[in-house]
Amino acid sequence: MVARTYDRANRLQRGMRAFAASRAGTRVFKHTLHHLDRLLDRTPGVHRTAVEILAGLPVGMLTTTGARSGLPRTVPLLAFPMEGGWGVVASSWGSREPPGWYFNLVALPQARFGVDGIQHDVVAQRLHGEQREQLRRTALTYYAGYAEYEKRAGGRDLGFFLLTPVPA
Repeated sequence: MVARTYDRANRLQRGMRAFAASRAGTRVFKHTLHHLDRLLDRTPGVHRTAVEILAGLPVGMLTTTGARSGLPRTVPLLAFPMEGGWGVVASSWGSREPPGWYFNLVALPQARFGVDGIQHDVVAQRLHGEQREQLRRTALTYYAGYAEYEKRAGGRDLGFFLLTPVPA
């Protein structure tokens, strides 16, 4: 990722993060933000998403292959720089069911991941044990809302993945 300082969120961005973690914010953003992120992702010369601008959080565009359809599916995700790649969390805003991309990665871990306008072929690895906890801690340092999502998910493991670039 381009070196951006995500820990220096301004007052508006901190407020957006808090609102997004709330039940009301979840209802609003769950159905709107991904549309804005996709629109900005398709805009030539724009290498930032609505979430990066509004909340000051790092986002990447994950393209998986549909587990049932076999068709490409692209979703914007918070993505955290980790040693060896990017960490992503299948939180689905705290839903009791994982998001569709979770099932797609479990069925076929090969995917594409776009960050800062650069596409990477990646392999996803679901993390467990200490690796999972390390990603969880990292994710919480960027976005404390994950703690609320864990509560809402009713005991469901949110699903923590490391996306590792495939050498060309």
